[in-house]
Amino acid sequence: MPDNSWQSDTVLEHYGMLSTRYMHDPHAFVGINLLLLYDREDEARDVVAPDVFVVFGVPDKKRASYNVREEGKAPDFVLEVASKGTYENDLGSKKDKYAGMGVPEYCVVDPKGGMHRPRLQFFRLEGGVYKPVSGRSGPEGSLAVTSETLGLELRLEDDRLRLWDPETQDYLRAHQEEHVGRLKERAGRLKERSGRLKERSGRLKERSGRLKERSGRLKERSGRLKERARYEEERARHLEERDKRIAAEQRVLDLESQLADPKERRPEQR
Repeated sequence: MPDNSWQSDTVLEHYGMLSTRYMHDPHAFVGINLLLLYDREDEARDVVAPDVFVVFGVPDKKRASYNVREEGKAPDFVLEVASKGTYENDLGSKKDKYAGMGVPEYCVVDPKGGMHRPRLQFFRLEGGVYKPVSGRSGPEGSLAVTSETLGLELRLEDDRLRLWDPETQDYLRAHQEEHVGRLKERAGRLKERSGRLKERSGRLKERSGRLKERSGRLKERSGRLKERARYEEERARHLEERDKRIAAEQRVLDLESQLADPKERRPEQR
């Protein structure tokens, strides 16, 4: 059992990532801390429990243990995460057992550090013997090694071992992590959409302000035009009244002129 958070987190994370990767493959099995039996004649001795292992070409089903003889093949990949109680066996008895049963690739990682040097060690089976595969410098100072069996690149970044898929150009994620990732992505899209709507709302508000300002100017102009119309109407009335007075005064003057000058009188008035 894991005796520290680095070990438990790494084991659970890699089981989740590999399970998610092969969840739709009916002929791929991913095991976690499952008893691995590889000699029916002496099961008490020939037993080991890998932290995480992957087997191709066997049914993906639930198992109480994995028996190499009954299944017909050994795991294709085994990952051991260092712990204080077992790390001495990672490069000793466990390594010999995995080589003896024919596991093609074996990886040992020490996320926390202090137990294995280097912290990431990878072995590939050649002629029944494990040959170390040299790690190389990866992105951002990570230590990287390629698994031909999985078709993945293992990268140790600080205290975390990550799996890089060269086909998708992205890191593997566990199913829950993918779900969280999708939720974060969706939240990001909603936030972006909210930002666009807020920006659009701002533009509409600004436009509404301009229209309101224009409406005020038009209303003010309308008031001035209305006032001017009243002024013109009143002026026209005054002019009309003046014309009426002038016409009345003219008639009075004409009448007075006729009364003052007999010659201007009409014949019937004589």
